[in-house]
Amino acid sequence: MSQNNKTIKEEDALESALSPIVNKLIDKNFESSGDKIASQMAPLIGGAIREQIKSQKDDIVDALYPVMGNMISKFVTKSLEDLLNKINEQIQNGLSTQSIKRKIKAKIKGVSETELLLQESTQAYIKAALLIHKESGSLLCKVEAQEGELSDADMLASMMSAIRSFVNEWVSANESEHELGEIEYGGNKIIIEASGYSYLAVIVEGAAYQQTYEEIRTVLSEIILEQGQEIKSFQGNFTNLNQEKIKEKLKKLFTDKKKTEKAKQKKSPLLYLIPLLIFGYIGYISYKDYKDEELQNRLNTLIQHTPQLLPYKIDVDVTNNVATIKGVVPFGYHKELITKKLQTILKHNQLKNEVEIIPTLTDPMQVSANIAYLLKGVNLDPQSNINYNFDYNKLTLFGETSSKVKKEQIIEALKAIKGIKSIEDNIKIKLPKIDIKIYFERSATKLNEETKDQLKKVAKLLQRNNITNDLELKAYSDMIGNKTKNRALAHQRTQSILTYLKSLGVQNNIKITIFDTPPPHIDPKVDPNKARQIRLILTNGEKNV
Repeated sequence: MSQNNKTIKEEDALESALSPIVNKLIDKNFESSGDKIASQMAPLIGGAIREQIKSQKDDIVDALYPVMGNMISKFVTKSLEDLLNKINEQIQNGLSTQSIKRKIKAKIKGVSETELLLQESTQAYIKAALLIHKESGSLLCKVEAQEGELSDADMLASMMSAIRSFVNEWVSANESEHELGEIEYGGNKIIIEASGYSYLAVIVEGAAYQQTYEEIRTVLSEIILEQGQEIKSFQGNFTNLNQEKIKEKLKKLFTDKKKTEKAKQKKSPLLYLIPLLIFGYIGYISYKDYKDEELQNRLNTLIQHTPQLLPYKIDVDVTNNVATIKGVVPFGYHKELITKKLQTILKHNQLKNEVEIIPTLTDPMQVSANIAYLLKGVNLDPQSNINYNFDYNKLTLFGETSSKVKKEQIIEALKAIKGIKSIEDNIKIKLPKIDIKIYFERSATKLNEETKDQLKKVAKLLQRNNITNDLELKAYSDMIGNKTKNRALAHQRTQSILTYLKSLGVQNNIKITIFDTPPPHIDPKVDPNKARQIRLILTNGEKNV
């Protein structure tokens, strides 16, 4: 026991004697070999951080948030400045072929040009792609753009794994099956596409559209097909992974930003000049047409406000600021008047007066007055209502009259008016209504004076209007007595009417119909006199011509 106590005392004494010397040597070694010690400690620190992330994710996130937040804020500010510069450049190149294509594309797609401009300015640019092992958070492979090199990709991979794991655990706690898909910060984002044992984290500058997501999924699928088994069995040994093949796949996501920008900037001066010339020419033609139309309207207004020229049809056509006047007038005075009036607006070399002089030309206003006077007399007949339209020698008639003969008489009278060369006939024949009821005493067949007066009026109406349509006689019965006797009486009565009409000169065809019943809606027991009735009707069939 005493021996052990002696040993402990000796060790304590030795430690007290050597500690100052050892500490001094260590401090001196750190000062002289700092880089060497750092290189030796780096692998140990990386592994320690990964283990710390696995066991204490929240502490790591809280510790790094102030630094990462400041870094992201600066990056967002720079990204917004770049976006504004790109939009300004697009606006300054407003007459370039790209601008014209954009305008056409916007019309086809049915979106605003502003939206397309914003898409062009925020086009997705991939800065880095990291393939990360899910379980360990190890960086399996990375590819970076020249302008987007990462200072510590392993650290970023570890952080991404911690954040992803934290979010997924929170989502699972809320009974959801979704995973973290992307992390956005300003105009940039990290798109996360996961597979069974790994995930692909792609750092994107600008707006990422559907095509970007599809390309990322395609690349990850190709990697899994070729290296899926090696990724699944990964235990920290990179020798089993073919990183070169994985890099080739990841490089498919990248485009050369500088070449793209140079291609956009390299424009021929003609690309600015040609659209300018085209728009200038279109504007010039439009302006000339507008001025020609304006001058033509002024000249037409001047002619319409000259009473001596109103009866005549004068046409004005202005082309290239030169007015050509065409039409027909009866005297040279009218042609000279046109020239004199229009030269108050036009210069001598701006006017071409091609108006013809025809001495026999009739004043259209006088012709129209003669037509109106004649038709006014025709329309005194209540059976006639005829209107007209007269347009320089052509007369158009429309309306109605009582017979074809009367219509022909009207047209012949109008042809006699000087100045009418053609007549378009749209007059319709309106037949007068003939529907009279003739009554007979019981067993009587002779016509009384009242009936004869009715038939005389019918005959005059038919003859005056030359109506040749068929007439129809309908004989009804009071149903008193023998049916055969009643039919014989009805026949005798219709023959009496027929004979009397023929004696008055009526040549119309007359159809006879005999009924064994009274007229509709008449009760022979209540009013037998009205039941013994014969109706004379003018039919509306095809008119004879």
